[in-house]
Amino acid sequence: MKFQVFTATLATLAIFSASLQSAHADPKEYYYQQYLKRLAAAAAKKSPFGDPRRMSDPSVIPAAPAVAAQAGAFDQRINPDDASDTRTFKQRYWISTTYSHGENSPVLYFICGEAECSAGDLGGATSQHAQKLGATVVALEHRYFGKSQPFPEMTTANMKYLTTSNALKDLATFQTFTMQKLNLKGKWVSIGGSYPGALSAYYRLKFPNLIAGSLASSAPVLARANFEEYDHHVFKVAGPDCAKVMQQVTSSVEAAMQDPQKALAMKTLFGGKEIIDTVDFLYVVADMGAIAIQYDHRDQLCDAIQGASDPVKAYAQVGRQLFADFGMTPLQDTPQAMLSTKASDYSSGVGLRQWTYLICNEYGYYQTAFHDPKESVRSSKIDLNYHNTMCKRVFGITTPVNAAATNRNFYQPLLNAQTKNIYFTNGANDPWSNLSITQKNGNATNPNLAFDLIAGAAHCDDLGLKNSSALQDSRARFVSLASKWTNAR
Repeated sequence: MKFQVFTATLATLAIFSASLQSAHADPKEYYYQQYLKRLAAAAAKKSPFGDPRRMSDPSVIPAAPAVAAQAGAFDQRINPDDASDTRTFKQRYWISTTYSHGENSPVLYFICGEAECSAGDLGGATSQHAQKLGATVVALEHRYFGKSQPFPEMTTANMKYLTTSNALKDLATFQTFTMQKLNLKGKWVSIGGSYPGALSAYYRLKFPNLIAGSLASSAPVLARANFEEYDHHVFKVAGPDCAKVMQQVTSSVEAAMQDPQKALAMKTLFGGKEIIDTVDFLYVVADMGAIAIQYDHRDQLCDAIQGASDPVKAYAQVGRQLFADFGMTPLQDTPQAMLSTKASDYSSGVGLRQWTYLICNEYGYYQTAFHDPKESVRSSKIDLNYHNTMCKRVFGITTPVNAAATNRNFYQPLLNAQTKNIYFTNGANDPWSNLSITQKNGNATNPNLAFDLIAGAAHCDDLGLKNSSALQDSRARFVSLASKWTNAR
């Protein structure tokens, strides 16, 4: 195993603390983070504030001096469970010592997820934490995502090494080597948001000898195939009046799908005329509403559709605008966009094919329609059968996801009092909080873990730029906990 520094010897990349982290539990999250990066860049040219359309409180984390990172690639084993298998792949990493006080400084280990990682992932709140803790920051790109590709072809057979266990072993192998290579003697704390937030918790669980503590932001640690609570959360946050109109829009779109000409006109209205499968299209329509709710655009959507003479058209206009803001197309939000097996097709941006392979095999997370149609805003056709069929048509997987096995291995041990030093943060407005560990879910029973349900916050807000007194308190609590875990001060 060895480091390979790419582009130039110990190439230095500028990162600004206004950057945001990759934190995803579905493709929407990656596009949202890119949207915020563009907003931050635009705002930096005009004023120190964010986009008032998105934030009720447009303040942002105060800017910090630029930090620099060494970027490189590490020879990681493809199959860590077979000592005779010597095959490796180049796994990218970034290391910043901008705020480090030396070899005894603590290390913040940022876990990248189901999208391309970059130097910018060391920024945002993580760089603020590093500055306060005097910490080194390390980020590692997830196997099979971005440029860290084990195979040129992402066939189902070649993807068998894409597992949670292997991702955790990658983190441990790289950390151990880095500690020796750079003589890093301080204690390490892992940080992740959404799926990487779950990995952060699992990493502390499985490798407590390496990780002193972890921040698990918006972490869906409970695997569940039928994630109908997502739809129900969207319904509740939308409110009864807005949700009623959303239901009417869904019914109108469903009715149009019965006639080929009307279906084409409806798909064109929503910018998805290339989408072949009817339920794929209905999922896109549902996602447009979900984006509005999940990412603080509820008022933008509800104000537009309530009282509109043509609610379907108004909904489509808001949905298309949000997709455009996020830099995604309706087609990119469908299984149709993940049929290519060429790894190069997923080397930048979100890794939709790889992410879907993970959820088909380990997590589920299927955003199905809520069982009570009176409290659902998505089509009832978006059910478990649709998702199981998706796994079969994309990968040939015919066995339903075994979420129970995943929970036995990763979730249930988190509730044991022997598991310590994990800080679970969740936004109160985030649908994904239903799969995390929070007081509202009744599973925050481990006295050796810390929990915070952040009022008014959305998905992974505590890792990004949005600011409020509740977010400030949550970030301050993490610094306090990390200081205790690492003896930083």
